[in-house]
Amino acid sequence: MSTASLYKRIVRRETHSSRAGIAITLAVLLIVALAWIGTEAVLAAVGTAPLLLAPTDLVDSTLDAASAPVGVLTAVAVVVALIGLVLIVVSLAPGRRGRRGGKAERTVAVVDDRVIARSLARTASYAGDVDPSQVSVSVGKRSALIEVTRTSGRQTDVRSIDEAVRDELDAYDFSPALRHKVKLSEKGTVGS
Repeated sequence: MSTASLYKRIVRRETHSSRAGIAITLAVLLIVALAWIGTEAVLAAVGTAPLLLAPTDLVDSTLDAASAPVGVLTAVAVVVALIGLVLIVVSLAPGRRGRRGGKAERTVAVVDDRVIARSLARTASYAGDVDPSQVSVSVGKRSALIEVTRTSGRQTDVRSIDEAVRDELDAYDFSPALRHKVKLSEKGTVGS
């Protein structure tokens, strides 16, 4: 295996979440249901009283479900459809963690989005000459929103903040790359 493909695999593993949790949960539920049905079948074959419901009663009640009130059938159908929809969404969703991979000369680095947000907040606070507590950064999949709260009696230069943040993001070699937007907050703080 080449080094490049190994690094790519490592970054993929660290930046995407596993589906193992939901797969294990579904497997355990299926095993329990099948074990219960098997136990009921063995108890019925031996002639012992069922634990919960005899297999013949289960089949009869399933076949008689069509004669149930429409409201009950609709509610059951909606619940089953919602469970199915959730499982489909979970299986097809990307499962991305808040991390990014970047390549260095002979290694690969995985950086949490919160670290990137702190770095961008520090850069924006220095460039805008505002207190770091007046800068809020949120990092999404492909974008970063920097919101700066202005200080009363001081001019806040959004252009210098934008340029500093752009320079910082250009220095990163992360995948996926980030676009940014600098927003000046409608509210302000009292300067000291």
